Amino acid sequence: MNPRLAIAHIHKTAGTTLSAALKAAFGGRYCLVTSRDPWGPHLSAAEVRSMRTVYPNLEVLMGHDVRPTGDLHEAWPGLSYATFVRDPVVRCASHYQYDVQRGRVDLPFEEWITHDVSPNRQVRHLAGAHATGADAVRLLEERVDFVGVTEHFDASLVMMAAFYGFSRLAYVRKWSAPNDDIKRRLLDDPKTRALLEEANREDMVLYRHVLDEVLPRQEAAYGPALEADVAAFREANGSLRPRDLYLSPRYAWYVAKWRFGYQPWVDRVRDRAIRSRQLA
Repeated sequence: MNPRLAIAHIHKTAGTTLSAALKAAFGGRYCLVTSRDPWGPHLSAAEVRSMRTVYPNLEVLMGHDVRPTGDLHEAWPGLSYATFVRDPVVRCASHYQYDVQRGRVDLPFEEWITHDVSPNRQVRHLAGAHATGADAVRLLEERVDFVGVTEHFDASLVMMAAFYGFSRLAYVRKWSAPNDDIKRRLLDDPKTRALLEEANREDMVLYRHVLDEVLPRQEAAYGPALEADVAAFREANGSLRPRDLYLSPRYAWYVAKWRFGYQPWVDRVRDRAIRSRQLA
């Protein structure tokens, strides 16, 4: 096992769609990972090594528990970190909408936004719980090799495939909200928008750096063919049907490994840890 790419999946940055594309591209050489420690700060290298029997040829891993502050790059010199970021105000509003619609969160937005897990989610995910935007920018420049932008998703996929030497990453939208009423209300109301902006000031520092510095640098490295290549990608990807992706042999290979091997094992370990703490 010698993984070469670890993707730090920040909530509500189109990660589910990206993961589906990676499943179809890599099959059993990709894994959507979860830390076996319910209270651990990140996925550890030891946990990845323990996956060897199920994923002997693991190349790409991705998950909310993948963090550039962890030790994966120390265990596998040359391992590359990547991530996707999104407009912080829109991302935060989308996160609250998701929590209400799918997470069954029953909190008014004005209370939800005050909880520690809500503000500046992107900065804290990448650089740690008490990090500033400047801390996240510094870590991004030192340790993260590729940054996609949700608002430029197609271009990001084209550049990502070229950067890592992947084949074309085809996708269909994996998850979309039943409706965007909650998000629109939060963004359109001056009072709630002001709360969103205030709660995500550090995220805005990071996001502006990506838009002003990182994205132009990646576009320049790709070269002048980017616009034409993105147009060709959209044309080819536009004809893709969900069954073309989800019924492909590589996608089925991924599902078999993950659903019947990896995830039940992780769930058992996490459940034992939770029960042990409850009985202690």
